[in-house]
Amino acid sequence: MRINRMANPQDTSTLVQRRFWSLICLIFLLAVTSSAFAVKLTSTPILVGQQNEAVQTRVATDARSLEALLERHLLLLEVIGKAPDVSNVVMGYARNKEIVSQYLENGHQPDDLSWVAVYDILGAEIAIHAPKPDIRALFDTTEIEALVEDITGMAPTALHHVVLQEQGAHTYVLLTAPILHAGYVEGAVVATFEIDRATVFPESEIVQSIRMVHTSDLDAGHVPLAEGAVSAALEKVDLAIVMEPDQDSVRAAERRLFTNTVAAIATVLVIAFAVFAAAGRAALVEPHQRLARQKKDLAELAAVAERANDAIIVTDIRGIVTWTNPAFEQLSGFTMQEIHGQKPGDVLQGPETDPEHIALMRKALLNLEPVKLELLNYRKDGSSYWVSIGISPLSNEHGEGYGFVSISHDITQERAQRDAIVQAKQEIEYQALHDPLTGLPNRRALNLALQDRKATDPDDATIVRIDLDHFKYVNDTLGHEAGDFVLCSVADILRDETKEGDLPVRVGGDEFVILLGVGNTSAVGETVAQRMLERIRQPTSFEGKTVRVGASFGIASTHDGLLPIDSLTIGADAALYEAKDMGRDRVRLYTPALHDTVIGRRTLALEIRRAIANREFVPYFQPQFDAQTHDIVGVETLARWHSPTLGVMHPGQFLPIAEQLSVVDDMDAIIFDKAVAEISNLQRTGITIPKVSFNVTAQRIQNPKVFDLLESLPEGAPRIGFEVLESVLVEEQSDLFSFSLDRIRDTGVCIEIDDFGSGHASIIGLMHLRPDIMKIDQRLVMPILESEDARALLRQIIGMADILGLKVTAEGVETMAHAEVLAEMGCHTLQGYAFARPQPIEGLKALIEGRDPSISPRNKRA
Repeated sequence: MRINRMANPQDTSTLVQRRFWSLICLIFLLAVTSSAFAVKLTSTPILVGQQNEAVQTRVATDARSLEALLERHLLLLEVIGKAPDVSNVVMGYARNKEIVSQYLENGHQPDDLSWVAVYDILGAEIAIHAPKPDIRALFDTTEIEALVEDITGMAPTALHHVVLQEQGAHTYVLLTAPILHAGYVEGAVVATFEIDRATVFPESEIVQSIRMVHTSDLDAGHVPLAEGAVSAALEKVDLAIVMEPDQDSVRAAERRLFTNTVAAIATVLVIAFAVFAAAGRAALVEPHQRLARQKKDLAELAAVAERANDAIIVTDIRGIVTWTNPAFEQLSGFTMQEIHGQKPGDVLQGPETDPEHIALMRKALLNLEPVKLELLNYRKDGSSYWVSIGISPLSNEHGEGYGFVSISHDITQERAQRDAIVQAKQEIEYQALHDPLTGLPNRRALNLALQDRKATDPDDATIVRIDLDHFKYVNDTLGHEAGDFVLCSVADILRDETKEGDLPVRVGGDEFVILLGVGNTSAVGETVAQRMLERIRQPTSFEGKTVRVGASFGIASTHDGLLPIDSLTIGADAALYEAKDMGRDRVRLYTPALHDTVIGRRTLALEIRRAIANREFVPYFQPQFDAQTHDIVGVETLARWHSPTLGVMHPGQFLPIAEQLSVVDDMDAIIFDKAVAEISNLQRTGITIPKVSFNVTAQRIQNPKVFDLLESLPEGAPRIGFEVLESVLVEEQSDLFSFSLDRIRDTGVCIEIDDFGSGHASIIGLMHLRPDIMKIDQRLVMPILESEDARALLRQIIGMADILGLKVTAEGVETMAHAEVLAEMGCHTLQGYAFARPQPIEGLKALIEGRDPSISPRNKRA
């Protein structure tokens, strides 16, 4: 028997309801679960992106601040490297180990400077200034040498190499800059500056760590980077900043966002499913989902905007403010209530805001285009500040614009640093190109002008060279203030007598140069020079005293076809020297005859340098005789040049050029070596020369190498005599000269005064020098046979020498009659053609071996 049971409609309804509600609950749970999962997947990327954007902004800002700081330090090193005094010391033209200290004391020494040193082109340290010497020990010597070698030996590169060392909260950066002279690298200036990381990189809650690394190491992958780390490389320095974000803050924010979002979604879904159950399953599902998404998006955007460091303004399509974030109030001082309903430009812009930038911004907004620029705004208190602002249009899902959003951040400090750097560069450039006393352009400005002229008009240049006559007399008699007055007066004359296109220059001391404008020939230069000469000659008054100076002018021009523009200054110098040789106070042109003379001197200068390298200079010896017995008591060593091309040359033919080349000491050293060796060899043959005398300068006496040379003489070497010109008695000699002379005397060297009576020597000077021998100038000796006055004067000189205990040598003894008179007067030694001429060692040996002791030279007549 089969029994059929009918389902209870109420149970079915209950079952349907139960199933409906079960399905609703299941869908609700699934919706909540899936929403929570979606939030989990999307919240982290959003927060990470937000933090990365903030870190990127922060690292770029810190990089700009660090680069501005390093640029100021590099600028200081470049200024030191371009200073003429520094390049002179590095190139060996001057010795001054305190040059860096003096340079910084005259200017502004940064507080964060630890030490600064100057190296020459070979890497040798020339000078150092170390306010904090212990910091230098942080850097290895090889690192410093590598930087010096790098900057002095390589071509310019895009990045400036540095070395970093950290100590506690401070980082020390080693910077270098080249030392330039005439466009060439002659050395390097190296300095260490202290960087306070807490000041340069202030703390932030979004950043876990900040460090500085080399850009090259970062690019090569040698720097380990944590997850999420970002970097920013400096444009001009081999440095980069690496920042690591705070991952813990991201995870904490993620948890808060997840909890709050899931709770909000659950609430929305409860409402949505309740309405669905009451009104239908699909009537309100889509609107509620759309509403939930919108609320979620708005909540995220609001959270980002509220926490952003940049100021944010939202306006409607008319430009009326509808919302601002807290950063805007901190930046401008205006609250949201105060600016709401107004246009930003009406509140923030002021009288100095650039109208062109305002017009550019309005045009972009009118066309619904994004725009980014730098703008001067004003705060609520009236103070101005610079912002970097970007404005973008807002549009709905249909592409219709409904407003604008602007994001800006304060760049006032960056602008001030940029402006300060530009102003400092302009001021330094002006000072580097102008003479501080007269205000005229200086030598560097002249060199740059000549380079420009060479690039544009190389065959059209005329130079007028000016050197004041008797200017030293003004300084010595009226003081340096009067000298400065004269220099400024001459500078005014140069300004008055030149026209537009001419360049009047003070190149140093009392020397001036005028580079005439394009189209001016040497004839024009001569006319200008004559006008200036007439004005300079005119006496002027300084503090009630009459001041008179003259001037010598030298003119050279490429129009004459004798010199290229590179050699124009040399030609003008040669013309100037000719003007001085002709009596000063006149104008001379660089003529073909003078050109031939200059070429000859240049050729001779090259030959002299070659001759020194080949040791072509040889000693000649003129014997000195006892006035009574006529025995040889010594020889004076004289220089001769045995040139393969020019023949045998006397000192008068090459010594002036050698003095200009500063190679006289080198020639003297060659003569000394050869003379000592030849006389020593002569003595080994049994011929004794009691004394060998050499002419020396005051500068050579002070050369430490002279002592080493004297102490290294072999045993049995002849006694050495140093003949010093009488001029040392009237010149103001230093303590070093007196000390050096005593040291030389202690080695047994005989000190002689040469050419006594040819100058204006004082008895006090003679007593101070305390020589052993006085050599009377031949111009006093030669007239004694004809002039009683000359004989009387010579007797007085010999009597003075006797009182001082000095031996007397007479030069220029031309005849035996001279010898007899001089012997009767009391001269001790005679030297001249009556006895022997200067001759090489072979001639001296032959002379000594051929003398007959039984025949007295006093019976001979020359």
